[in-house]
Amino acid sequence: MNRILAICTSPDKGGLELYFVKLVNYYHAKNLNITALCRHESPISKIIDSPVFCIKKINFINFWFQIIIISKKIKNENISIIHVSWTKDLLLAVLIKIFSKRKIDIVYYRQMKITRNKRDLYHRFIYKNISKVLVITKQLKNDCEKYLPVSADDIIHLKYGIEIPKIPDQNKKKSIFKKYNLKDKEFTIGVFSRIEEQKGQHLVLEALNKINKDNIRLLIVGHCMDKTYLGHLSKMIKSYNLDKRVSFIPFIESPMELMSFLDLVILPTYEETFGLVVAESMLMETPVIGSNAGGVPEIIEDHFNGLLFESKSSASLKDKIVNMYDSEELRKKVSYNAKVFAMKNYDFQMHFSNLDRIMDKL
Repeated sequence: MNRILAICTSPDKGGLELYFVKLVNYYHAKNLNITALCRHESPISKIIDSPVFCIKKINFINFWFQIIIISKKIKNENISIIHVSWTKDLLLAVLIKIFSKRKIDIVYYRQMKITRNKRDLYHRFIYKNISKVLVITKQLKNDCEKYLPVSADDIIHLKYGIEIPKIPDQNKKKSIFKKYNLKDKEFTIGVFSRIEEQKGQHLVLEALNKINKDNIRLLIVGHCMDKTYLGHLSKMIKSYNLDKRVSFIPFIESPMELMSFLDLVILPTYEETFGLVVAESMLMETPVIGSNAGGVPEIIEDHFNGLLFESKSSASLKDKIVNMYDSEELRKKVSYNAKVFAMKNYDFQMHFSNLDRIMDKL
């Protein structure tokens, strides 16, 4: 097995960063040779099990010093592969490779959308030094082939892997319902994403206002990225008289646990590259509705394992919510089909087995 340096100097703690943690901890648990490179005191640096090499925030003054230090570590630990999760770390990885003067393969797992041509001189230099670009969806693979200066053979679709938590028992359900003031007789909907406009929480509020059923409860779960937008949502809730039916919950460590007790999960994002929330909900056998854009249609087959609504349309979303609300038979059908689909396509072990095969061929 090759020795791996996994790099993610992002200061955040979103889906991309948590994947990085899972990657590092997975290989560490298997007693394989991996070292994590993170920013000092970043949230992810504190939850990694393997050896962590922390660096300060990179700036113009310390940039080259950091590269020299890391390059020496590459030599001392005989590292042959650099795995990159965050796009902003690509230049760092490439310069480390050059300064270490070793044969090093860079593997980049791209999870974010690409929208513009990157065939300029700078990006040709970057991607010339990258061995494989792994992508999370087929749509993203097509976009990378279109926009990146990389051979199509070196762009590989690697499906995401999701760990399935232990299903909480009834005692846990009682404590969760008490914590969030939920009731069994309510039809409870969850929206799990950062609070910002393009995530579309306002579309759900508009849809609920049009449905006007008193026993529908909405949980908006996620970290606030835009306080102005949060204020807008709060005004909408008040004007629609939804004060008692909508609750905000900050970011939680185990969203799948809560998903398992909900009646419906909605991903109202304008356009999601992948749609992790959808796949997680499917694994917990919770019905899902997602926008018909980006990578979500690769996961949801409308009326088979979930429902798709027209992106940015609260009227379309309203109709889909009513469909789910009115038909227990539909909810049971899509939930069953969804779990079968997600177990087959997003198996945690299968993801890393496929990654192993890719890296072993370098």
